[in-house]
Amino acid sequence: MTSPVSTAAHRTLKLHEWLVLLFLLILCNGVRAATAYKCVDASGAISFQPTACAASQHATEIELAPARPAAPSPQYAIDRTPSTSLRQRNVRIARAKTETAYECRTSGGDIFYRLSHCPHSIGEKSSDRRGASTAPGGTVSSRPVSRDLACSEMRRAGAVGRKGHEYDETVSTYDRNLGKDPCK
Repeated sequence: MTSPVSTAAHRTLKLHEWLVLLFLLILCNGVRAATAYKCVDASGAISFQPTACAASQHATEIELAPARPAAPSPQYAIDRTPSTSLRQRNVRIARAKTETAYECRTSGGDIFYRLSHCPHSIGEKSSDRRGASTAPGGTVSSRPVSRDLACSEMRRAGAVGRKGHEYDETVSTYDRNLGKDPCK
């Protein structure tokens, strides 16, 4: 035995149904209550209704004010022209892209990048759990490179594998969120 299966859970409205729905919406939109009635019965119960009260109730007619027309959107005092601060920011960013950064090399062969000058020396690295030194620190030599190169080297996916990446200059998340990232 086969069970009947519903083929259409939802159906679309036909044209005449859309027209009836549109007519009802227009009719509802145009209906405004101008008068309401306050009805008080013998027990003191109060009700408000759009039709006249029953003969056994005390009726008070209330005139309703017509609905106010919709207010236009406010005009805010926003300057629509690009501000000078945006222009200055764009100039500052363009200038920062061409500024120099530094490739720093330690005497142990580690390479790291700084947006400011390199330090004169680096202390010992210890990555062993016992605190044993795995590589001696040493003096640092620097070479000027473009800021674009330094930023791309610090942010590239393979930077973690480069010896010395832990000395790269990083910008805090707070400064980055404030727009103070010099690599942008």
